[in-house]
Amino acid sequence: MSTEAIELPLSMSPTERDASDNFTDTPDQSVPLPPVICYRDPADVRTIRRQSLLIILAFVIATIAVIGVVYKSIQRPDRIVVDMSSGRTVMINDKELGATEAVKLEKDKLQIADMDYVVKAYLEYLYRVDQRSRSKDIEAALRLMVPGQAKKFAQYLTDQKILQTQREQQWNALWKPEYLEHAPGKPLTVKVYGTQEIDMVVKNESKHVTKHILLTVDLLPDAPEDGTFRLDRNLRSGFRINAIDYKELSSNEAETPATSMQGQG
Repeated sequence: MSTEAIELPLSMSPTERDASDNFTDTPDQSVPLPPVICYRDPADVRTIRRQSLLIILAFVIATIAVIGVVYKSIQRPDRIVVDMSSGRTVMINDKELGATEAVKLEKDKLQIADMDYVVKAYLEYLYRVDQRSRSKDIEAALRLMVPGQAKKFAQYLTDQKILQTQREQQWNALWKPEYLEHAPGKPLTVKVYGTQEIDMVVKNESKHVTKHILLTVDLLPDAPEDGTFRLDRNLRSGFRINAIDYKELSSNEAETPATSMQGQG
């Protein structure tokens, strides 16, 4: 409880003031003035303090809100999605502005098209052969695989000397997928029929080989990171390669005259 004592002069009438002056003029006689004590209500003090704190808090909140509004008004958006066919903006940051005739926004979910995309990219790395980028293509293919299976597949390539043979025979090959389908009841199993056109040199003779291949690729959803399956290691598809089965359906070989090869070079 807060109590303050204040001494105030006692108010007097003119007659009393004259009498007091007379007493004061007499050195031997004096009349002491009693102090006047004023009390302050403690409830009032607490109310004033509480209201002061509320005013300060409201001022701080208002200041922060004004700063936030100004910052947002001058900040550039991190992401803008525009439908190029119509020129309309579809999304700014995380705020959707509505669909257009060509673009519709919805929650992300892994689809069949994602599986097809990663399988095609994986087979392109393996069966399109360019000696200038062969090592990088193989590394990219291995990154798309489940880590344990990637290690086994790399060991298989080494044990069978597949990459060494392709290098020694100067392989250059084109790969063309002809048909792709998902196994009935097994959407994670993808069958791909394709053609590989290979130019090689065997015993100083240039040859052209056409192979018709049936590949069966098993997929697994990738482990999510930061709440998403779409990562750089799986080409943003959400899937990784778990296994691949190779079956050569037919192969046609033809010798290529050296003069013809030189003419192509």
